[in-house]
Amino acid sequence: MRNIDRFIGREKELKILKDSIKNREKGVCIYGPRRVGKTTLISVALSDLDSSVVIYYECVKGSYLYNLELLATEASRVLGLSYIRSLRDIFDIFEAIERESRGKHIVVVIDEYPYMRESCQSGVLDSYFQRIIDNMCSNITVIISGSYITVMKEILESDSPLFGRFDRVLNIKPFSYIEASLFYPSLAFRDKIAFYAVFGGYPFSLKMIDEDKSLFENIKDNLLTDGVMVRTTLENVLLTEAGRSGVPQELLSRIGNGRMRYSEIENMMSEDVSGTLDRSLKRLIGMDIIEKISPINRKDDKKKTFYEIKDNLLRFFFSYIVPNRNILIRTRPEEFYSLMIQPSLDTFISKRFEEIVREYFFITAGASALDIGTYWYDDRKKHKNGEFDCVLKLLDNSYKVFEVKNLSKPMSFELYKEERQKMGEIQDLKISSFGFVSPLGFSFDTSAFPDSFLTGEDIYNNDLINYYQR
Repeated sequence: MRNIDRFIGREKELKILKDSIKNREKGVCIYGPRRVGKTTLISVALSDLDSSVVIYYECVKGSYLYNLELLATEASRVLGLSYIRSLRDIFDIFEAIERESRGKHIVVVIDEYPYMRESCQSGVLDSYFQRIIDNMCSNITVIISGSYITVMKEILESDSPLFGRFDRVLNIKPFSYIEASLFYPSLAFRDKIAFYAVFGGYPFSLKMIDEDKSLFENIKDNLLTDGVMVRTTLENVLLTEAGRSGVPQELLSRIGNGRMRYSEIENMMSEDVSGTLDRSLKRLIGMDIIEKISPINRKDDKKKTFYEIKDNLLRFFFSYIVPNRNILIRTRPEEFYSLMIQPSLDTFISKRFEEIVREYFFITAGASALDIGTYWYDDRKKHKNGEFDCVLKLLDNSYKVFEVKNLSKPMSFELYKEERQKMGEIQDLKISSFGFVSPLGFSFDTSAFPDSFLTGEDIYNNDLINYYQR
Protein backbone atom coordinates (compact mmCIF):
# COMPACT_ATOMS: atom_id res chain seq x y z
CA MET A 1 0.00 0.00 0.00
CA ARG A 2 0.99 3.65 -0.53
CA ASN A 3 3.17 5.61 1.91
CA ILE A 4 0.80 7.82 3.92
CA ASP A 5 3.23 9.80 6.06
CA ARG A 6 2.05 13.14 4.62
CA PHE A 7 -1.69 13.04 4.07
CA ILE A 8 -3.24 16.50 3.59
CA GLY A 9 -6.84 17.34 2.77
CA ARG A 10 -9.55 14.94 1.54
CA GLU A 11 -11.20 14.98 4.99
CA LYS A 12 -14.71 14.77 3.54
CA GLU A 13 -13.86 11.88 1.23
CA LEU A 14 -11.93 10.12 3.99
CA LYS A 15 -14.90 10.28 6.36
CA ILE A 16 -17.27 8.95 3.69
CA LEU A 17 -14.97 6.03 2.89
CA LYS A 18 -14.34 5.19 6.55
CA ASP A 19 -18.07 5.27 7.28
CA SER A 20 -18.77 3.00 4.30
CA ILE A 21 -16.29 0.44 5.56
CA LYS A 22 -17.45 0.77 9.17
CA ASN A 23 -21.06 0.23 8.07
CA ARG A 24 -20.02 -2.79 5.99
CA GLU A 25 -21.53 -1.43 2.81
CA LYS A 26 -21.28 -3.90 -0.05
CA GLY A 27 -19.87 -1.82 -2.88
CA VAL A 28 -17.84 1.38 -3.18
CA CYS A 29 -16.66 2.95 -6.44
CA ILE A 30 -13.74 5.41 -6.47
CA TYR A 31 -12.50 7.09 -9.63
CA GLY A 32 -10.40 10.04 -10.69
CA PRO A 33 -7.33 10.96 -12.79
CA ARG A 34 -4.11 9.04 -12.35
CA ARG A 35 -1.91 10.34 -9.51
CA VAL A 36 -4.75 12.30 -7.95
CA GLY A 37 -4.43 10.41 -4.66
CA LYS A 38 -7.03 7.61 -4.84
CA THR A 39 -4.76 4.85 -3.58
CA THR A 40 -3.43 7.02 -0.78
CA LEU A 41 -6.99 7.87 0.27
CA ILE A 42 -7.87 4.18 0.38
CA SER A 43 -4.68 3.40 2.31
CA VAL A 44 -5.43 6.02 4.95
CA ALA A 45 -9.03 4.85 5.31
CA LEU A 46 -7.85 1.26 5.82
CA SER A 47 -4.85 2.05 8.02
CA ASP A 48 -6.68 1.99 11.36
CA LEU A 49 -9.18 -0.80 10.79
CA ASP A 50 -8.50 -3.17 13.66
CA SER A 51 -11.57 -5.30 13.07
CA SER A 52 -11.28 -5.79 9.31
CA VAL A 53 -9.05 -7.86 7.04
CA VAL A 54 -7.84 -6.09 3.91
CA ILE A 55 -7.10 -7.77 0.58
CA TYR A 56 -5.67 -5.13 -1.72
CA TYR A 57 -5.07 -6.02 -5.36
CA GLU A 58 -3.88 -3.62 -8.05
CA CYS A 59 -4.78 -4.91 -11.50
CA VAL A 60 -2.13 -5.10 -14.20
CA LYS A 61 -2.15 -4.77 -17.97
CA GLY A 62 -2.37 -8.44 -18.81
CA SER A 63 -4.79 -11.26 -19.43
CA TYR A 64 -7.84 -11.87 -17.29
CA LEU A 65 -6.44 -15.20 -16.10
CA TYR A 66 -3.15 -13.61 -15.11
CA ASN A 67 -5.00 -11.01 -13.04
CA LEU A 68 -7.02 -13.79 -11.38
CA GLU A 69 -3.77 -15.60 -10.57
CA LEU A 70 -2.35 -12.50 -8.89
CA LEU A 71 -5.60 -11.80 -7.04
CA ALA A 72 -5.74 -15.37 -5.76
CA THR A 73 -2.10 -15.17 -4.68
CA GLU A 74 -2.75 -11.99 -2.69
CA ALA A 75 -5.89 -13.43 -1.05
CA SER A 76 -3.93 -16.57 -0.18
CA ARG A 77 -1.14 -14.50 1.40
CA VAL A 78 -3.46 -12.31 3.47
CA LEU A 79 -5.65 -15.18 4.72
CA GLY A 80 -2.75 -17.60 5.17
CA LEU A 81 -4.44 -20.31 3.13
CA SER A 82 -2.34 -21.88 0.38
CA TYR A 83 -5.19 -23.59 -1.50
CA ILE A 84 -6.67 -20.24 -2.59
CA ARG A 85 -3.53 -19.61 -4.63
CA SER A 86 -4.54 -22.32 -7.14
CA LEU A 87 -8.06 -20.98 -7.80
CA ARG A 88 -8.68 -19.56 -11.28
CA ASP A 89 -12.38 -18.72 -11.15
CA ILE A 90 -13.36 -15.33 -9.74
CA PHE A 91 -16.46 -16.72 -8.02
CA ASP A 92 -14.40 -19.51 -6.43
CA ILE A 93 -11.95 -16.92 -5.14
CA PHE A 94 -14.65 -14.78 -3.53
CA GLU A 95 -16.49 -17.81 -2.17
CA ALA A 96 -13.24 -18.89 -0.52
CA ILE A 97 -12.68 -15.40 0.88
CA GLU A 98 -16.20 -15.33 2.33
CA ARG A 99 -16.00 -18.89 3.67
CA GLU A 100 -12.60 -18.44 5.30
CA SER A 101 -13.44 -15.06 6.82
CA ARG A 102 -15.40 -16.89 9.54
CA GLY A 103 -17.69 -13.94 10.01
CA LYS A 104 -14.94 -11.33 10.16
CA HIS A 105 -15.35 -8.28 7.96
CA ILE A 106 -13.14 -8.34 4.87
CA VAL A 107 -12.41 -5.39 2.57
CA VAL A 108 -11.41 -6.37 -0.97
CA VAL A 109 -9.88 -3.53 -2.98
CA ILE A 110 -9.70 -3.95 -6.75
CA ASP A 111 -7.53 -1.02 -7.80
CA GLU A 112 -7.08 0.03 -11.46
CA TYR A 113 -10.14 -2.05 -12.33
CA PRO A 114 -10.13 -0.98 -16.03
CA TYR A 115 -6.91 -2.95 -16.62
CA MET A 116 -8.63 -6.22 -15.79
CA ARG A 117 -11.89 -5.13 -17.42
CA GLU A 118 -10.30 -4.43 -20.81
CA SER A 119 -8.96 -8.00 -20.98
CA CYS A 120 -12.54 -9.35 -21.04
CA GLN A 121 -15.35 -9.00 -23.54
CA SER A 122 -17.43 -5.86 -23.06
CA GLY A 123 -19.49 -5.98 -19.87
CA VAL A 124 -18.35 -9.47 -18.82
CA LEU A 125 -16.28 -8.48 -15.77
CA ASP A 126 -18.91 -5.94 -14.75
CA SER A 127 -21.51 -8.70 -14.71
CA TYR A 128 -19.18 -10.90 -12.63
CA PHE A 129 -18.85 -8.20 -9.98
CA GLN A 130 -22.58 -7.53 -10.14
CA ARG A 131 -23.14 -11.12 -9.04
CA ILE A 132 -20.38 -10.91 -6.42
CA ILE A 133 -21.80 -7.75 -4.85
CA ASP A 134 -25.42 -8.97 -5.07
CA ASN A 135 -25.02 -12.51 -3.77
CA MET A 136 -21.66 -13.13 -2.13
CA CYS A 137 -20.87 -10.20 0.11
CA SER A 138 -22.70 -10.57 3.40
CA ASN A 139 -19.50 -9.70 5.24
CA ILE A 140 -17.39 -8.34 2.40
CA THR A 141 -16.96 -4.77 1.19
CA VAL A 142 -15.74 -4.52 -2.39
CA ILE A 143 -13.97 -1.29 -3.35
CA ILE A 144 -13.51 -0.83 -7.09
CA SER A 145 -11.12 1.97 -8.08
CA GLY A 146 -9.79 3.22 -11.39
CA SER A 147 -8.07 6.03 -13.26
CA TYR A 148 -9.60 5.63 -16.70
CA ILE A 149 -12.43 8.04 -16.01
CA THR A 150 -14.37 7.25 -19.17
CA VAL A 151 -14.40 3.54 -18.30
CA MET A 152 -15.28 4.16 -14.66
CA LYS A 153 -18.19 6.37 -15.68
CA GLU A 154 -19.39 3.61 -18.02
CA ILE A 155 -19.79 1.14 -15.16
CA LEU A 156 -22.02 3.66 -13.37
CA GLU A 157 -24.40 4.16 -16.32
CA SER A 158 -27.92 2.73 -16.34
CA ASP A 159 -27.15 0.07 -18.95
CA SER A 160 -24.16 -1.29 -17.02
CA PRO A 161 -24.52 -4.52 -14.99
CA LEU A 162 -22.98 -2.61 -12.05
CA PHE A 163 -25.55 0.18 -12.15
CA GLY A 164 -27.01 0.68 -8.67
CA ARG A 165 -24.57 -1.77 -7.06
CA PHE A 166 -22.43 0.83 -5.29
CA ASP A 167 -23.52 2.24 -1.96
CA ARG A 168 -20.99 5.05 -2.38
CA VAL A 169 -19.39 6.67 -5.41
CA LEU A 170 -16.43 9.00 -4.89
CA ASN A 171 -15.10 11.14 -7.75
CA ILE A 172 -11.63 12.24 -6.62
CA LYS A 173 -10.50 15.43 -8.32
CA PRO A 174 -7.31 17.50 -8.14
CA PHE A 175 -7.27 19.84 -5.16
CA SER A 176 -8.94 23.22 -5.38
CA TYR A 177 -6.82 26.34 -4.96
CA ILE A 178 -7.76 26.61 -1.28
CA GLU A 179 -6.96 22.95 -0.54
CA ALA A 180 -3.68 23.18 -2.46
CA SER A 181 -2.64 26.10 -0.25
CA LEU A 182 -2.50 23.68 2.70
CA PHE A 183 0.76 22.40 1.19
CA TYR A 184 2.37 25.87 1.42
CA PRO A 185 0.50 27.64 4.26
CA SER A 186 3.23 30.15 5.16
CA LEU A 187 3.45 31.77 1.71
CA ALA A 188 2.14 35.27 0.99
CA PHE A 189 -1.08 35.60 -0.99
CA ARG A 190 0.53 36.36 -4.35
CA ASP A 191 2.97 33.47 -3.87
CA LYS A 192 0.08 31.11 -3.16
CA ILE A 193 -1.54 32.26 -6.37
CA ALA A 194 1.70 31.74 -8.32
CA PHE A 195 2.41 28.28 -6.86
CA TYR A 196 -1.11 27.09 -7.61
CA ALA A 197 -0.91 28.56 -11.12
CA VAL A 198 2.20 26.47 -11.83
CA PHE A 199 1.81 23.31 -9.73
CA GLY A 200 -1.97 22.93 -9.81
CA GLY A 201 -3.89 20.52 -7.62
CA TYR A 202 -2.28 17.10 -8.03
CA PRO A 203 -0.97 15.80 -4.66
CA PHE A 204 2.10 14.18 -6.27
CA SER A 205 3.38 17.63 -7.30
CA LEU A 206 2.14 19.59 -4.29
CA LYS A 207 3.97 17.38 -1.80
CA MET A 208 7.27 18.13 -3.58
CA ILE A 209 6.98 21.90 -3.10
CA ASP A 210 9.49 23.47 -0.74
CA GLU A 211 7.87 26.64 0.57
CA ASP A 212 11.23 27.87 1.83
CA LYS A 213 12.38 28.16 -1.79
CA SER A 214 11.31 30.61 -4.48
CA LEU A 215 8.92 29.81 -7.29
CA PHE A 216 11.85 29.64 -9.71
CA GLU A 217 13.76 27.20 -7.48
CA ASN A 218 10.71 24.95 -7.20
CA ILE A 219 10.17 25.05 -10.98
CA LYS A 220 13.86 24.26 -11.51
CA ASP A 221 13.93 21.44 -8.97
CA ASN A 222 10.70 19.76 -10.10
CA LEU A 223 10.25 20.53 -13.79
CA LEU A 224 13.51 21.66 -15.39
CA THR A 225 15.80 18.95 -14.02
CA ASP A 226 16.11 15.53 -15.65
CA GLY A 227 14.85 12.54 -13.70
CA VAL A 228 12.93 14.39 -10.98
CA MET A 229 9.70 12.81 -9.80
CA VAL A 230 7.20 15.46 -10.94
CA ARG A 231 8.58 15.72 -14.46
CA THR A 232 9.01 11.96 -14.78
CA THR A 233 5.42 11.39 -13.66
CA LEU A 234 4.13 13.86 -16.22
CA GLU A 235 6.16 12.31 -19.03
CA ASN A 236 5.87 8.62 -18.18
CA VAL A 237 2.51 8.28 -16.44
CA LEU A 238 0.00 10.99 -17.32
CA LEU A 239 1.29 11.56 -20.83
CA THR A 240 1.52 7.83 -21.56
CA GLU A 241 -2.09 7.31 -20.50
CA ALA A 242 -3.30 10.23 -22.58
CA GLY A 243 -1.14 9.01 -25.46
CA ARG A 244 -3.40 6.11 -26.21
CA SER A 245 -5.38 8.52 -28.41
CA GLY A 246 -2.32 8.95 -30.63
CA VAL A 247 -1.81 12.72 -30.74
CA PRO A 248 -1.95 14.16 -27.20
CA GLN A 249 1.43 15.87 -27.13
CA GLU A 250 0.84 17.95 -30.23
CA LEU A 251 -2.78 18.64 -29.32
CA LEU A 252 -2.06 19.69 -25.74
CA SER A 253 0.96 21.76 -26.81
CA ARG A 254 -1.17 23.60 -29.36
CA ILE A 255 -3.68 24.54 -26.68
CA GLY A 256 -1.02 25.36 -24.05
CA ASN A 257 -2.11 28.26 -21.85
CA GLY A 258 -4.86 29.34 -24.22
CA ARG A 259 -8.50 28.68 -24.90
CA MET A 260 -9.01 27.61 -28.48
CA ARG A 261 -11.92 26.89 -30.78
CA TYR A 262 -12.11 23.55 -32.52
CA SER A 263 -11.39 25.18 -35.88
CA GLU A 264 -8.32 26.96 -34.49
CA ILE A 265 -6.89 23.72 -33.14
CA GLU A 266 -7.67 21.88 -36.36
CA ASN A 267 -5.89 24.50 -38.47
CA MET A 268 -2.78 24.24 -36.31
CA MET A 269 -2.58 20.44 -36.23
CA SER A 270 -0.48 18.40 -38.63
CA GLU A 271 -2.45 17.11 -41.60
CA ASP A 272 -1.75 13.48 -40.77
CA VAL A 273 -3.39 13.74 -37.33
CA SER A 274 -6.14 16.31 -37.89
CA GLY A 275 -8.52 13.54 -38.90
CA THR A 276 -8.35 12.04 -35.40
CA LEU A 277 -8.81 15.38 -33.61
CA ASP A 278 -12.44 14.86 -32.61
CA ARG A 279 -11.72 11.44 -31.12
CA SER A 280 -8.64 12.74 -29.28
CA LEU A 281 -10.50 15.70 -27.80
CA LYS A 282 -13.36 13.49 -26.60
CA ARG A 283 -10.91 11.10 -24.97
CA LEU A 284 -8.99 13.88 -23.23
CA ILE A 285 -12.26 15.40 -22.01
CA GLY A 286 -13.27 11.98 -20.70
CA MET A 287 -9.96 11.81 -18.83
CA ASP A 288 -10.55 15.25 -17.26
CA ILE A 289 -7.41 16.58 -18.93
CA ILE A 290 -9.24 19.01 -21.24
CA GLU A 291 -12.52 20.81 -20.68
CA LYS A 292 -14.97 22.45 -23.04
CA ILE A 293 -16.08 25.92 -21.91
CA SER A 294 -18.21 28.84 -23.06
CA PRO A 295 -19.09 32.29 -21.67
CA ILE A 296 -22.19 32.04 -19.49
CA ASN A 297 -24.16 34.10 -21.99
CA ARG A 298 -23.02 32.18 -25.10
CA LYS A 299 -23.33 28.53 -24.09
CA ASP A 300 -25.06 27.54 -27.30
CA ASP A 301 -22.79 29.59 -29.55
CA LYS A 302 -20.27 27.29 -31.24
CA LYS A 303 -18.17 30.31 -32.17
CA LYS A 304 -17.68 31.00 -28.46
CA THR A 305 -17.02 27.41 -27.42
CA PHE A 306 -13.42 26.80 -26.42
CA TYR A 307 -11.16 23.97 -25.31
CA GLU A 308 -8.59 24.40 -22.56
CA ILE A 309 -6.36 22.26 -20.34
CA LYS A 310 -7.97 21.81 -16.93
CA ASP A 311 -5.14 21.38 -14.44
CA ASN A 312 -2.56 24.13 -14.04
CA LEU A 313 0.44 21.80 -13.81
CA LEU A 314 -0.43 20.16 -17.12
CA ARG A 315 -1.10 23.57 -18.61
CA PHE A 316 2.33 24.84 -17.50
CA PHE A 317 4.02 21.66 -18.72
CA PHE A 318 2.49 21.91 -22.19
CA SER A 319 2.98 25.66 -22.41
CA TYR A 320 6.67 25.72 -21.59
CA ILE A 321 8.34 22.31 -21.30
CA VAL A 322 6.98 20.09 -24.09
CA PRO A 323 7.23 22.61 -26.97
CA ASN A 324 10.76 23.59 -25.95
CA ARG A 325 12.33 20.24 -25.03
CA ASN A 326 15.16 20.63 -27.54
CA ILE A 327 16.13 23.93 -25.94
CA LEU A 328 15.85 22.54 -22.41
CA ILE A 329 18.17 19.65 -23.27
CA ARG A 330 21.03 21.94 -24.28
CA THR A 331 20.66 24.82 -21.82
CA ARG A 332 21.04 25.20 -18.09
CA PRO A 333 17.75 25.37 -16.11
CA GLU A 334 18.51 28.96 -15.10
CA GLU A 335 19.00 30.01 -18.70
CA PHE A 336 15.90 28.15 -19.89
CA TYR A 337 13.79 29.79 -17.20
CA SER A 338 15.12 33.24 -18.05
CA LEU A 339 14.58 32.87 -21.80
CA MET A 340 11.50 30.66 -22.16
CA ILE A 341 9.42 31.07 -19.00
CA GLN A 342 10.03 34.31 -17.18
CA PRO A 343 8.97 36.74 -19.96
CA SER A 344 5.39 35.43 -20.01
CA LEU A 345 5.05 33.94 -16.53
CA ASP A 346 3.16 36.91 -15.04
CA THR A 347 0.57 36.65 -17.80
CA PHE A 348 0.31 32.90 -17.26
CA ILE A 349 -0.26 33.38 -13.51
CA SER A 350 -2.75 36.22 -14.01
CA LYS A 351 -4.94 34.02 -16.22
CA ARG A 352 -4.95 31.34 -13.57
CA PHE A 353 -5.83 33.87 -10.88
CA GLU A 354 -9.00 34.67 -12.81
CA GLU A 355 -9.97 30.99 -12.50
CA ILE A 356 -9.17 31.09 -8.76
CA VAL A 357 -11.59 33.99 -8.32
CA ARG A 358 -14.32 32.19 -10.23
CA GLU A 359 -13.77 29.14 -8.03
CA TYR A 360 -13.96 31.37 -4.96
CA PHE A 361 -17.45 32.45 -6.00
CA PHE A 362 -18.50 28.87 -6.72
CA ILE A 363 -17.75 28.23 -3.05
CA THR A 364 -19.18 31.40 -1.53
CA ALA A 365 -22.04 32.56 -3.77
CA GLY A 366 -24.35 29.70 -2.89
CA ALA A 367 -27.94 29.98 -4.11
CA SER A 368 -27.61 33.73 -4.77
CA ALA A 369 -26.05 33.07 -8.21
CA LEU A 370 -27.66 31.18 -11.08
CA ASP A 371 -24.35 30.87 -12.91
CA ILE A 372 -20.71 31.93 -12.63
CA GLY A 373 -18.17 32.32 -15.40
CA THR A 374 -16.89 34.73 -18.01
CA TYR A 375 -19.17 37.00 -20.03
CA TRP A 376 -18.71 37.93 -23.68
CA TYR A 377 -19.95 41.41 -24.53
CA ASP A 378 -20.46 42.89 -27.98
CA ASP A 379 -21.37 46.59 -27.95
CA ARG A 380 -22.14 47.32 -31.59
CA LYS A 381 -22.93 50.98 -31.02
CA LYS A 382 -19.51 51.70 -29.60
CA HIS A 383 -17.77 49.04 -31.70
CA LYS A 384 -16.41 47.29 -28.61
CA ASN A 385 -16.27 43.64 -27.73
CA GLY A 386 -14.42 41.54 -25.21
CA GLU A 387 -14.83 39.35 -22.16
CA PHE A 388 -15.32 40.09 -18.48
CA ASP A 389 -13.04 38.00 -16.20
CA CYS A 390 -15.66 36.95 -13.68
CA VAL A 391 -19.42 37.43 -13.77
CA LEU A 392 -22.18 36.21 -11.47
CA LYS A 393 -25.64 35.83 -12.96
CA LEU A 394 -28.05 36.64 -10.14
CA LEU A 395 -31.57 35.38 -9.43
CA ASP A 396 -33.19 38.38 -11.11
CA ASN A 397 -31.12 37.71 -14.29
CA SER A 398 -28.93 40.73 -13.64
CA TYR A 399 -25.14 40.41 -13.46
CA LYS A 400 -22.49 41.22 -10.90
CA VAL A 401 -19.27 41.94 -12.79
CA PHE A 402 -15.79 41.62 -11.28
CA GLU A 403 -12.50 42.87 -12.67
CA VAL A 404 -9.59 40.65 -11.53
CA LYS A 405 -6.09 42.14 -11.26
CA ASN A 406 -3.09 40.18 -9.99
CA LEU A 407 -1.08 43.31 -9.15
CA SER A 408 2.30 43.39 -7.40
CA LYS A 409 1.09 46.29 -5.24
CA PRO A 410 -2.27 47.57 -3.96
CA MET A 411 -4.63 48.78 -6.70
CA SER A 412 -4.42 52.54 -7.02
CA PHE A 413 -7.41 54.84 -7.11
CA GLU A 414 -6.44 55.94 -10.63
CA LEU A 415 -6.50 52.35 -11.93
CA TYR A 416 -9.78 51.71 -10.15
CA LYS A 417 -11.40 54.74 -11.80
CA GLU A 418 -10.07 53.75 -15.22
CA GLU A 419 -11.34 50.16 -15.00
CA ARG A 420 -14.63 51.23 -13.44
CA GLN A 421 -15.28 53.60 -16.31
CA LYS A 422 -14.56 50.92 -18.92
CA MET A 423 -16.90 48.48 -17.21
CA GLY A 424 -19.66 51.05 -16.93
CA GLU A 425 -19.58 51.81 -20.65
CA ILE A 426 -20.86 48.38 -21.66
CA GLN A 427 -24.52 48.63 -22.57
CA ASP A 428 -25.58 45.14 -23.63
CA LEU A 429 -26.18 43.57 -20.24
CA LYS A 430 -28.10 44.32 -17.09
CA ILE A 431 -25.45 45.05 -14.46
CA SER A 432 -26.55 45.14 -10.82
CA SER A 433 -23.13 45.95 -9.36
CA PHE A 434 -19.39 45.97 -9.99
CA GLY A 435 -16.51 44.44 -8.06
CA PHE A 436 -12.72 44.41 -8.03
CA VAL A 437 -10.23 41.78 -6.87
CA SER A 438 -6.65 42.69 -5.96
CA PRO A 439 -4.48 40.29 -3.89
CA LEU A 440 -2.61 43.07 -2.06
CA GLY A 441 -5.67 45.19 -1.54
CA PHE A 442 -6.31 48.79 -2.47
CA SER A 443 -4.43 52.03 -1.84
CA PHE A 444 -7.60 54.01 -1.09
CA ASP A 445 -10.53 53.84 1.29
CA THR A 446 -12.89 51.39 -0.42
CA SER A 447 -15.69 52.00 2.09
CA ALA A 448 -16.43 55.30 0.33
CA PHE A 449 -17.56 53.48 -2.85
CA PRO A 450 -20.56 51.23 -3.55
CA ASP A 451 -18.61 48.53 -5.43
CA SER A 452 -17.37 45.24 -3.95
CA PHE A 453 -13.67 44.94 -3.15
CA LEU A 454 -11.90 41.62 -2.48
CA THR A 455 -8.30 41.02 -1.39
CA GLY A 456 -6.06 37.99 -1.01
CA GLU A 457 -7.22 37.72 2.57
CA ASP A 458 -10.79 37.24 1.33
CA ILE A 459 -9.84 34.76 -1.40
CA TYR A 460 -7.70 32.68 0.98
CA ASN A 461 -9.99 32.91 3.99
CA ASN A 462 -9.20 29.93 6.21
CA ASP A 463 -12.91 29.31 6.79
CA LEU A 464 -13.29 28.33 3.13
CA ILE A 465 -11.65 24.98 3.83
CA ASN A 466 -14.82 24.03 5.74
CA TYR A 467 -16.62 23.98 2.40
CA TYR A 468 -14.65 20.89 1.41
CA GLN A 469 -15.26 19.10 4.69
CA ARG A 470 -19.08 19.23 4.59
